[in-house]
Amino acid sequence: MTDVLSGLTRRHLLGAVPFAALVSSGCGSAQRPEDILSQLIDGPALARAPAAGFVIMKNNLVIAQAAVGEAHLGERAFTTRTALRAASISKLAVALTAEKLHHDGAVDFDKGIRNWLPFYPPDTVAGPDGPSLRALLSHTGGMKDPEIYWVEHPGQIETLLTRDAFRASLDFEYCNLAYGVVASALEVATQRRFDRLARDLVLKPMGLDAGFNWSGVSTGKMQSGATLYRETTRGWVAQTDDTDILNGESPFALKQDGADLNAYEPGTNGTLFSPQGGLRASLMDLATIAGRLAYAPELTRRVWQLDAGESNGVHDQRYFTEFGTGVQIHPATESLWPGYELWGHPGEAYGLYSGAWFVPALDISFAYAVTGTPETPPPRSAKHPALNTFTERLMDAVIAAYAASPASR
Repeated sequence: MTDVLSGLTRRHLLGAVPFAALVSSGCGSAQRPEDILSQLIDGPALARAPAAGFVIMKNNLVIAQAAVGEAHLGERAFTTRTALRAASISKLAVALTAEKLHHDGAVDFDKGIRNWLPFYPPDTVAGPDGPSLRALLSHTGGMKDPEIYWVEHPGQIETLLTRDAFRASLDFEYCNLAYGVVASALEVATQRRFDRLARDLVLKPMGLDAGFNWSGVSTGKMQSGATLYRETTRGWVAQTDDTDILNGESPFALKQDGADLNAYEPGTNGTLFSPQGGLRASLMDLATIAGRLAYAPELTRRVWQLDAGESNGVHDQRYFTEFGTGVQIHPATESLWPGYELWGHPGEAYGLYSGAWFVPALDISFAYAVTGTPETPPPRSAKHPALNTFTERLMDAVIAAYAASPASR
């Protein structure tokens, strides 16, 4: 599965609109959005990405887009329609799936998890019924991530619910395992596999060729998907979705030799399709998902807000300050886009950094990603704690592209 290359062999650029506006890149010079992206792949070794791009949408229409680099090094271009492992942006699709079931009456956001998963320990800080679905989705359910927060088929999620998975308070702490627990509960409520629930309730109705762990994604889109990389002193090393996976069996799931997915019992292992980060979707798809938050007040209402003393949650140097039901909120006074509140989610895994956001004041959504970074993570940006030196350039490009678009006038 490991693929080592010394560098990029081709450069590719896609622009949907001509960009006339200029933006400061933070380096003291004014640059066009596509030039900002190009710097991410043309920089010195250990300070660049194999591919990068962004999409901005309004009313389901693309108003700006750009992409540079290669989806698989030496083979094919990266475009805004290339599917990639979206990392924690996936949590938006989980929340939207839960919201649909909540409105249909199949689940209740405010009921305890033991209504669906009686094996959930009753003696946690959340009380005898366990945390609610809303609390789990907002990371206020008293859970924390153990060292490993997934289990391969035919294992059961119950084995992960050890002492290491719980904390002593209901203060905010970001937790990936909580999303596996939620997915398990949704499966029990419907007796359907989570990947199929997300596909049929959220992704297909939005017209998206996307899915968790490639489930339901067309063969063509899967085979042309993006490989995620880290750059080492030996060159670019594939981290996930290398050729063997892209040309392999769909859906891709961790399972023991000989295990049969057809024998899976819904509700026993909601981590199977990586609800915390396994959505495969393009930047177009991700911007569409973020745009759906305009119609999801149940999700975007604040559940948790960092207090003045910064004492009611693990906020990671103010990376997190507000959270809804599955949706991270950046208030206008402390935002990736200065002066504008954002609803959505960032992503970070396997060398990828990504984000998908809705801007309510502008009625636009946008998504961005870089598909690989150095083995040593890029330093945080001085512009915002939730940005790093790669994603700050993507935000620069998004802001410049919006300013140049007719939608800004």
